[in-house]
Amino acid sequence: MRGFEMIDLLCVVEACRRDPAVGNFISMAEGVEELRVLTGDFVSSDHAVANALSTVALARGCAVLFDEQAGAEIPF
Repeated sequence: MRGFEMIDLLCVVEACRRDPAVGNFISMAEGVEELRVLTGDFVSSDHAVANALSTVALARGCAVLFDEQAGAEIPF
C-alpha cells in the first residue's frame, strides 16, 4: 500500500461529489476507480483507497456511500 497525495484525493472527491440537490455524497465505487486512473495505482487494495477517500470526503462535508460489490477484488 502506498500513501496518496492530498491533492489527488481532493480532486477525486470534488469530481465525484454528487449535486447537493440530490444529496451531498460521494460514491466509493466511482471514487476508487477515479483515483486509480488519476494516480495509476492499481496495486493498493480497494479498502485502502476507499479509506483514504472517505476520510477526505467526510472532512469536506460529504456523506460516503460504500457501494463496492463484495468480492469484486480478486486476490492474486
